[in-house]
Amino acid sequence: MVIDDNPINLKLTAALIRNAGFLVEAVETAESALKLLDLNRPDLIVTDLQMPGMDGLGLTLAVKTNPAWRSIPVILLTAEDSQETEVRAREAGCASLICKPVDARLFPGLIAAVMGTTVPVNAASSLEGLPIEELRGAFLASGAADCRELLSEFTSSRLFVPALDLVLIRQALHRWAGVGGTLGFPDISRKARALEALAKVYDSRKRDELREKLFELLHQFTHAKPLEQSPAAMPTAGPPVGNGFAAVTWKPVILVADDDPTLRAFVKLSLDCLGFVCRLADNGALACTLARNDPPDAIVLDVDMPRMNGFEVLYALRNQWCTRKIPVILLTARREEADIANAAQLGALDYMTKPFEINDLIARLHAMVAPKHPKLALRSEA
Repeated sequence: MVIDDNPINLKLTAALIRNAGFLVEAVETAESALKLLDLNRPDLIVTDLQMPGMDGLGLTLAVKTNPAWRSIPVILLTAEDSQETEVRAREAGCASLICKPVDARLFPGLIAAVMGTTVPVNAASSLEGLPIEELRGAFLASGAADCRELLSEFTSSRLFVPALDLVLIRQALHRWAGVGGTLGFPDISRKARALEALAKVYDSRKRDELREKLFELLHQFTHAKPLEQSPAAMPTAGPPVGNGFAAVTWKPVILVADDDPTLRAFVKLSLDCLGFVCRLADNGALACTLARNDPPDAIVLDVDMPRMNGFEVLYALRNQWCTRKIPVILLTARREEADIANAAQLGALDYMTKPFEINDLIARLHAMVAPKHPKLALRSEA
């Protein structure tokens, strides 16, 4: 069940999930959703945070306090990227909080991970096959119209912007920040999010600045072309430390996910000799399940795996409370800058390419898990 009061957001989110092979019921209000739960109990609820009447957190609390519904996982979607929102979502009982814009390629994998299942066979995990041009056109047209209407308030001789108008401005900016990037307009998302922050602390001295930035957004809506998001640089890993390591005095747990049985056995043997506890997964879905059920101290993750690829797994890990802080090394044959940048954006702590040196991998794992145990140390051998 997908719940969102904004028709474009609702259609896009529902289409992404439906395109991945799941059945979807789209609902426009939290109140309507609650009435439907007894009639058609869903396996998962995906809800927007900001909605008129009952918001997404209120809906989550209603679900989690009803014995008949409390086992239904809830994913909260929001453009509010703040610690306060994260804390409130966790306290309400949300299984995951996803900050918009939603990554269309990875969203179905997260849906499957939260439900404890896999993305259906042959399902698409992208915008392919969706009415994307229709959605983009509606987004740009409605955004331009809303911008013009909001700007009309600034062409009058009034010195102050009425409080009601500020509420409407903030609501519009929140919508644009949330869906723009998913539809391929990251500049609109960034500008809207920055302007939303300005509007939250608005006073009359910022009237001209607010008007100017709304004009900039109007220009974006009338001239924007869909673009890919700019990649961020992947942090450079430190050099390998020595060529030998002391056995650890505790037993950090490392999850190794790779569909190559020879590589899994080789890494496991090397880690076992040093006192690590090594768990193995031969596909992405199993890696998600093992990480969620008993979180390891670090994860070594291949990219090209069956059922869920490494990027989908990483996205799912970073959007679930119990796994979001687990350090992850991507170990892959992919060397393209776009893949390295994608790994950084998704929160990978390190990136290694195959073929690799086992001592290099062990050194990086030591560096990741050592802060959890002050007595864990590396030892170089002459």
